[in-house]
Amino acid sequence: MSDTTERLNAFPPVSKAEWLAKVEADLKGASFDRLRSRAPGELELEPLYTAEDVEADRQNGLPGVYPFVRGAAPTGGWVIRQEYDDPRLEVCKQQIGRDLSRGVDAVYLRMGPRRGCRVLTLEDFDELLGGVDLSTTSVCIDGGSDTLASAAGFLALARRRGVSYETLRGGFAFDPIGLLAGEGRIQGGLRSRLAELSDLAAWCTENAPGLHAVDVSSEPYDGGGASTVQELAYTIATGIEYLRQLTDAGLRIESAARRIAFSYSVSGDFFTQIAKLRAARLLWSKVITASGGEPNAAEMRIHARTSRFTKTERDPWVNMLRVTAECTAAVLGGSQSVATLPFDCVAGPPDELAQRVARNTQVVLRDESHLDAVADPAGGSWFVEKLTDQLARAAWEELRAVERRGGIVVALGAGTLVDAIAAVTADRRAAIARRKTPIVGVSEFPNVSEKRLERKPVSAEDVSRLLRAALDELDVGAHRDNLIALARKIHDGEGGPGAVTDACVSAAVGGTDMYSVAAVLQHGQPDFHVEPIPQWRAAEAWEQLRDRSDRSAKRPSALLANLGSIPAHKARSTWATNLLGAAGIEVHDNDGFDDPAALGAAFERAPASLAIVCGSDRDYETMLEPAVAALKKAGCPLVLVAGRPGNDASALREAGVSDFVFAGGDVHRVMTDVLDSVEVER
Repeated sequence: MSDTTERLNAFPPVSKAEWLAKVEADLKGASFDRLRSRAPGELELEPLYTAEDVEADRQNGLPGVYPFVRGAAPTGGWVIRQEYDDPRLEVCKQQIGRDLSRGVDAVYLRMGPRRGCRVLTLEDFDELLGGVDLSTTSVCIDGGSDTLASAAGFLALARRRGVSYETLRGGFAFDPIGLLAGEGRIQGGLRSRLAELSDLAAWCTENAPGLHAVDVSSEPYDGGGASTVQELAYTIATGIEYLRQLTDAGLRIESAARRIAFSYSVSGDFFTQIAKLRAARLLWSKVITASGGEPNAAEMRIHARTSRFTKTERDPWVNMLRVTAECTAAVLGGSQSVATLPFDCVAGPPDELAQRVARNTQVVLRDESHLDAVADPAGGSWFVEKLTDQLARAAWEELRAVERRGGIVVALGAGTLVDAIAAVTADRRAAIARRKTPIVGVSEFPNVSEKRLERKPVSAEDVSRLLRAALDELDVGAHRDNLIALARKIHDGEGGPGAVTDACVSAAVGGTDMYSVAAVLQHGQPDFHVEPIPQWRAAEAWEQLRDRSDRSAKRPSALLANLGSIPAHKARSTWATNLLGAAGIEVHDNDGFDDPAALGAAFERAPASLAIVCGSDRDYETMLEPAVAALKKAGCPLVLVAGRPGNDASALREAGVSDFVFAGGDVHRVMTDVLDSVEVER
């Protein structure tokens, strides 16, 4: 060993067993299990990881090399691809132009005749993307069930501007199975939408190799509260179904794989989200090679977006911190492009400040924090490597279970997938209700007197007016002829793969609006329905309590019935203040009472709806029952006790205690009962 090596390794190596022995000694008899934690709905996380936890034969390669666990590129960096969906074309155009001039690299458009930015005609499309150079700017189009019609409009615009299809970058976010999972309905039936997807993929393979045709989205699963394992398994299962459709339509496995991209919502569990993206690439590479594809076609393209599930309507400024952490996880996990949500996304259409902060969050992380300087900075972390492996293995088993049941579509139709997610969400909702999963600004450290952030929604009348104005500009005769030609092309089914896409593009070039193209594509097929995955947000339950309090003519308030000295009651009174604030209940604080009569007099003076007793366990032994009696005598209708119910719980209830609130208890249920008891309307 050289002198340098000896200096850098001055301390002898320590085994994991020695580390654990030291931890157990420091715990002084307490259980080691208390240091373990659990990722939402799934894997148990250890407090300590060493090299011994990582399999010696695990070979994740290098960044940009199969199996792409460490990233799809050999260098760091990502594309800032913000997302736009304001129904008003002019507003959306302004947002895109402003962002592209101030650091955004690429565009993700939720648009079409029935969703997002309402774009009906080729002229609308030209106006919307008037400041966008299609030959240099990557554009992704999400048109929902009308994606082929929207894609036709985009391709017609490229033709009008003389932009070669071969230079186009980005693609189309066609994901009919994802729509079915999130909305429970697919217009025109799933079979016809899958046929359109295959046709579009074949067309892109032949004419625009830089465009993907499919974007498997995890949004329905993230928004439904699914576990990370479920999110991985169900998105990969969806990718497998699309692979089947594309190869059955005649594409080689390598060509089909290159037409499929993925978009993952990145939520708040930082290290789990990094490992999730790494595990996704490992799983997809395994799928491609197991299907007979070449390793160089197994690269997974990932667009990440910060999760709406974690965002709050209350104290929305905290969302800036959530977005920063989620964006960082997306980058460290190896996403090729990232979209950051505005902090006011839950309140309504974002304002310019919110969009600026969302955009600059990525710009700062890239240009000032230099997160683009290193490829796979999480690689080599024993914790992240182990977690990546655990997630991949667990998701693979869940994926195999889905495939044994007949695939993702059958699982959705039978409701087994919805039931599996419901089991996880029940645990997540319980943790939120008990504040084991705290939500800063909502269930923890709320500001009861905060001024609510108001965003005016876009009215349906305004959207209808914009649509009518666009349609009034159409040439009725040419429009009719184009539709007839398109309908014949679709009905005849001639021309081979990509022929329907070609016909749709020709119709759009000829002046046919995209709503009519979409209607012809449905060609009388009935809609397909399944039970959708219920979508929710983590903060909703507590925000609903705050909403009830805000709507009441007089906000309910509580007297903190503090017992003994300040040091004795401070911990519980602070905890109780946060809890009451989470339900929108104001508090009347004080330095504490030693005399029950003084406590009763304080309640009589305070305009309070209820009281909550706070003190130490020692003070409760002698002061709790007299304090409850004094409060009841003073006319307090509702008395809570901060602390676990002990052996005297029955006697205390008989004396007038309504309920007990404590860490780990279902305090959301208690606060709901409190608002009901003080007659705050639901």
